[in-house]
Amino acid sequence: MADAAADENVHAAVRQIGTLHDARHVIFDNDTRFMFASVFDGSWDTYIDDFAQTVVGARFDKVFSHSEGFPGVTDPGVKDWFVAHQEPAGVFVSAYPDLTVQQIYKDHRVEEAFEAVLDTAEFRAALDNPANAELLATPAFQKLLEEAAA
Repeated sequence: MADAAADENVHAAVRQIGTLHDARHVIFDNDTRFMFASVFDGSWDTYIDDFAQTVVGARFDKVFSHSEGFPGVTDPGVKDWFVAHQEPAGVFVSAYPDLTVQQIYKDHRVEEAFEAVLDTAEFRAALDNPANAELLATPAFQKLLEEAAA
């Protein structure tokens, strides 16, 4: 099976669904135990339903088919199977607990657009234009420039 991290179809499905922060598969104890862990926005039921309808669902079937009793990702009992095999995290820490994947995508798009503006001659000219002095002197604009320089 091809590496999901390099599979553009998996990336497209993840972008389409738009709720997955990260996911990992770990094989341990001399290849006798398997762990799947993921961080996502929204409800667990919606998360499983959304992924079951994409190429990721087929990958779940391939990977979890090696687990005892796995009924298949489209089976009505699959959620019960997952719940029966869940273990809660003892500790979970997030660097950005209040940001959704969609907010992070938007922040990234805004940052890219802002960086592109910063690199234009027109922006540099606007900084030097005395007519913009009042705007440039505001704490918010100064903070924006400081963050852009960091």
